[in-house]
Amino acid sequence: MPYDAALTIAQQRLSQLSADTVCDKCGARYENGDYFIPWFNRETALSGADITLKILLLHYLTADGSINETKKLIAYREIAPALFYEPNFYKRAVLPLAGFFGKQPQRLIETGAALGGKAADMGDASVTINVLPRIPLTFIVWEGCEEFPPDGNILFDKNAKTWFTAEDLAVLAGAAVHEMIAACGK
Repeated sequence: MPYDAALTIAQQRLSQLSADTVCDKCGARYENGDYFIPWFNRETALSGADITLKILLLHYLTADGSINETKKLIAYREIAPALFYEPNFYKRAVLPLAGFFGKQPQRLIETGAALGGKAADMGDASVTINVLPRIPLTFIVWEGCEEFPPDGNILFDKNAKTWFTAEDLAVLAGAAVHEMIAACGK
């Protein structure tokens, strides 16, 4: 589905919901006709987001997701029908994560902390960040060696699949990794 059509459908869906209900459920704020959603450690105006992030935020605002984290981490492949999207997820999110942070894993922890995350105890370095109020992601990298290149993974709280489709989770993970890479460069 082209971005414009997806954007229109999501905007129509949001217009049918009560702003108070949406904000309470999603941890967002509504003011002067615009939604403000915490994205990493800063508030992002829906109206100012680029089209990809705007569609993700609209899907988040209109989802019937669980507000309680399960504290159970799952891999992307555990999100049905994720196997269809797994190569895209790997290319869009895992490869950039491993490529950028795999040679210097400590940068992942430092960048994650700067974005409101907490170090986790997986791989050579890992960090869990609430990229959206109800959506924590755990980013993991392995440094690699002479025989193996750096590698990585991204784990989701099991509740993520109540908020997003498998395709949206691949896009979300990719957008999150690019946000982290951009933050590391600042």
